[in-house]
Amino acid sequence: MKAISKLSVALVLTLLASNSYSQSYSPFTITEYDSSSTGYYFTSLQKTGGNPQGIPPFQMILDSTGNVVYYKMFSPGQTPLDFKLQPNGLISYGYTGKYYLMDSTFTIVDSVACKNGVTTDLHDLQILPNGNFLILGIEEYQMDLSSYPLFGINNVPGSATANVEAGVIQEQDALKNVVFEWHAKDYFSFTDVDTAWLNNPNQVDWTHCNALEQDADGNILLSSRHFNEITKINRQTGAVMWRLGGNANQFNFLNDPMQFRRQHDIRRIANGNYTLFDNGDGGFSNPFHYASAKEYELDEVNFTANLIWSYTDDVNEFSPAMGNFQKYSGGNSVVSYGITSSQNKVFNVVNDAGQKVFEISFNDTLRSYRSFNYPSLPWTLPRPQVTCYEITGQYYLDAGAGHASYLWSNGETSQAIPVTAPGSYSVFVPIGQGGFISSATLVVSDLSDPCNTSTIPEHQSQANISAFPNPFHDELQITVHNNRSQNPVQLINSTGKIIYSIVPDESIFDLEVRHLAAGVYWIRYENVVEKIVKY
Repeated sequence: MKAISKLSVALVLTLLASNSYSQSYSPFTITEYDSSSTGYYFTSLQKTGGNPQGIPPFQMILDSTGNVVYYKMFSPGQTPLDFKLQPNGLISYGYTGKYYLMDSTFTIVDSVACKNGVTTDLHDLQILPNGNFLILGIEEYQMDLSSYPLFGINNVPGSATANVEAGVIQEQDALKNVVFEWHAKDYFSFTDVDTAWLNNPNQVDWTHCNALEQDADGNILLSSRHFNEITKINRQTGAVMWRLGGNANQFNFLNDPMQFRRQHDIRRIANGNYTLFDNGDGGFSNPFHYASAKEYELDEVNFTANLIWSYTDDVNEFSPAMGNFQKYSGGNSVVSYGITSSQNKVFNVVNDAGQKVFEISFNDTLRSYRSFNYPSLPWTLPRPQVTCYEITGQYYLDAGAGHASYLWSNGETSQAIPVTAPGSYSVFVPIGQGGFISSATLVVSDLSDPCNTSTIPEHQSQANISAFPNPFHDELQITVHNNRSQNPVQLINSTGKIIYSIVPDESIFDLEVRHLAAGVYWIRYENVVEKIVKY
């Protein structure tokens, strides 16, 4: 195992949305155990329990080394859940009673919510290969529980007019028409619940469904946390096909005598096996049931569940709520811990041998409902492109024109900044509705040549841009050769200020320069800088 390296990052960013506010999000620590981490990590952070500092929730995308690529802050008390990439290339998250869908520019392009009077449950949304939406819902109804002496430590009967919450599954087509609807109350018995959740005889969160998955045969997998159960449901008839775990378990667990409790995130993976995050149970299990990521091979004919792979980070730790497990066969897997009982880690990444690769934790003990890794993205992230150039011995970094604001890693807020010290430079610019996206990081180690251009002369013989006349006075004609990239042409004065930034429609165009003071200027296009003089 390679030496452990840690990186702490804290950013203070001012949001520009209509309900804008300034807020620091919490410092975090990345522990990199080896360099096999790849792709991008999606996570959505929130402060659980007491929050005296008023830390707001936020979404975040990190690259494979822990650099922040994208983030979006939300108002305190309004938590976005289940921030992930869907198979159709859209990004989804649940917020304020519905799921929002964003495109590759982080612009909201659609939303979906349950219909028929069913409350949208933000635990899970799956967009199916045919474009349909598989959504969790909740319904509340009145039930006579007076014949169930199961409540509290004294096993008192429930209320004759108890309010009971139960899970609903809705499938909507691409036009948001409901094409399938399933109600847990029609298929489950009240005593299927784990009685540890029966504390209030008047109000019962009965099933607490938290995950949906389309199985390989097209039928539906449902995770009901308060049942400790995974249920397979016939997509055509709604009938229960089998029940794994809990009071109504039908399977023989071959090598997992503790089975699973309070689980999250049932998934069918590419090799045909099933994965879930076993939250464990620190209060009602004897022996102590610790949190684990688990992969089962199920025999649906003989009803056996064979635990073929698992990962446990700490045998003294369980997870009271939230969490997920995303496994890639033959590669790295993400284990997200939700509300851990003793540690503040958000998620870690492990390989098939069960060795840690990567881990993130927040100093303020922030939690994520789910976290995901995507080895690649189906589109190119629209990150700002930083270019470097030199004017009379001073080097500048430029994030490009057209952004509403700029925030550099050194605190500067202009489009272009002078390079005055060694370090790592990046810039955040706004994107979408209230989000921010960063440039790649440019590391400056040599102040005498921060652009690493010591071998490139100021005037290149094959330059893609030229200015005429030079020197100039009232008129200046610019010629751009082979402008395939559609990058801007910039006119820069001797202080580094950008006077013009234009993406030309034609290869030859004129600039209005009568008002400019006499002196030295530069024309910049891509990485070419041409010195020009006004007399």
